[in-house]
Amino acid sequence: MMDGRCGEMRLDKIKQGLEGENIIRDILHKNHIHYFQADLMVKVKSSWQIWEVKHQEMFEAPPFNGHGLPEWQLNARLEFQRETGIRAVLLVVDSVSNIVYWQYMDELAKSPRFQTKGKSPRIVFPLESYRQFRLSK
Repeated sequence: MMDGRCGEMRLDKIKQGLEGENIIRDILHKNHIHYFQADLMVKVKSSWQIWEVKHQEMFEAPPFNGHGLPEWQLNARLEFQRETGIRAVLLVVDSVSNIVYWQYMDELAKSPRFQTKGKSPRIVFPLESYRQFRLSK
């Protein structure tokens, strides 16, 4: 078990790392260098994958129940996949049901989709487009 001081020191290191990442992102932005931040790079068997991970409530019908992500993230990950051969995966932890929905993004791109409106629009794919498993409690 960790005491509070050790936890605080670890949190300080995380904050310091985030500050460094922000400095570098600012430099990239100012120099018009394209980038995105991957959530996870994962080696499955002998192949690397790039994973985009979401933790969100399900989008409810109409037109269908589903999960998704901002269009720019889908496009950036698919461009990365085309250029590198590293396959992009979307994983969504449903915050209500504790089900993890996942699928390769190139497969999702072939699926029916719905574009939400509002401040943070998303492309939503029907639940049937995903593979799934339940988290143990």
